[in-house]
Amino acid sequence: MTNAETGATTTVMSSFWPTEDGWPYPDTNREVIDLDSEADDDLLNVRVPPKHFFDTLDPLERQVIAGRFGLAGAPVRTMKQLRMDTGLPVADLRQALGSGLDKLRIQLT
Repeated sequence: MTNAETGATTTVMSSFWPTEDGWPYPDTNREVIDLDSEADDDLLNVRVPPKHFFDTLDPLERQVIAGRFGLAGAPVRTMKQLRMDTGLPVADLRQALGSGLDKLRIQLT
């Protein structure tokens, strides 16, 4: 259907909905969609992932995850080896590992 004043094309969405008696009847409350209208940015929920997954991590989280899992060509290291490299307690490294993995998990879901 075309609007004569603006020349905009509209689409009428029609469907069959079951009623109380169980039989589907045509939907009388039709939704009219104007395909040429602008989208309301407030209603859009667009999630743009970062260019690289590690961009959202803190430097310590990035270092611990890369070292622990052997990413970027680095050998796999134990928490004890990471503690010796960074000079931080294992508890702080474990917390950085957990929070970094949580951030990565959120990005993947």
